[in-house]
Amino acid sequence: MRSAPLNLSYEQVLEKLGIRPIGHFSNSRESLSPNERLKQVEHQARTFVDDLKLINQQVHYLQTFDLVSTPYSVQSAFGDATTLINPYLYITHRFVVIQFSTHAGNKTLLFSPSDLDIKENHAKDNKAQREPIKKFMAKTKRILKPWLTPRHNNVESALKNTGISPESIDFICYSNLQGQDLRKWLGSYEKDAYFPNAKLLVMHEEWEAAKDMLPIQGQNYPTDGLDGIHPDKIIPLHSSIMLGDSLALIQTPGKTQGNQTLIANTDHGISALTHNGIAVDNYSPQYSTIYGIAEYSVDTGMSVIPNGEKPELSLDQYISMQLEKTIADSHPIDSRFKNIIPVAELSPRWQPFALSATLTFGELKIGDAVTSGPEKAMKRSLHTKQQALTKIALQITK
Repeated sequence: MRSAPLNLSYEQVLEKLGIRPIGHFSNSRESLSPNERLKQVEHQARTFVDDLKLINQQVHYLQTFDLVSTPYSVQSAFGDATTLINPYLYITHRFVVIQFSTHAGNKTLLFSPSDLDIKENHAKDNKAQREPIKKFMAKTKRILKPWLTPRHNNVESALKNTGISPESIDFICYSNLQGQDLRKWLGSYEKDAYFPNAKLLVMHEEWEAAKDMLPIQGQNYPTDGLDGIHPDKIIPLHSSIMLGDSLALIQTPGKTQGNQTLIANTDHGISALTHNGIAVDNYSPQYSTIYGIAEYSVDTGMSVIPNGEKPELSLDQYISMQLEKTIADSHPIDSRFKNIIPVAELSPRWQPFALSATLTFGELKIGDAVTSGPEKAMKRSLHTKQQALTKIALQITK
């Protein structure tokens, strides 16, 4: 008996949004042999690259914006690959704005837009602050915070400087949902969405895990960061996808089960935007100038150094980083390294030479943003108001 097509409505929803599922990486991790899984992933990554370059369509605009710099442990960044007296380094968190074409029209996507105010609130321990000593420590930390964790920008002001309106954002997505509170961007029962037309693109494994966490995961995910978000705002993905012909979201399990990497074909070549590593040194350790990493790579035979911060699936993260490395083109300045752009990148802030990345990307801009003209902005605003009125009408009829 022939079975009916699965997820027909799901595929129709994606089609309407200018998205199509791709099967390049399906069944690539089924073998019990880690080496066989790695070979399969690398083979399928090369096939994916061939297809992407055959179409040869580039994104119209890509720009990264620094948000905040924070301390990060050397152990988390490079595992056992380096041992230094200073146990901390600095990473700068960024978000990315991308505009691209699809068969459903031109689209704008934000990658890794973090609500910094909410993230700070989640970091507070209200119970601890009621205790005198811990209250004093918390006060001291607040005083030192601008110096220890300097802010460079926020999503709202950076986007405003591009001329792109909040109503023009079609999609937001993240490597994973650790540390993210999405209620400001997507709206909830208590507040309207800052991006009223945006939908979250997330692997269904990540979405389900974030909604129903084990206690061991609770320290990484805000407990209420998804509360009250309307289901229509969420697009759970069941495979890797193409957005038009120049952008892809690829499943890269490891740091979490539903981790994903953004692949962009640009005028500078194919780039991978990721949280799996914090520097080019994670991906080409044999050429690293950071103390001990090149020697560690030679001694162990490891061709990538995974982020050591409690990944859920360590072997899969290693394989996923090799996948990213296979897909990305060589760096336009130094061909020893790959065009893999860390969304949280090792920063030179207060770093001795030994802790400086061999090569940094910094803030990037490729192409020019297409801003929202008055007519387009008004049209989208009216569409949003019509949606709100329809919602109210449905509630009244109930």
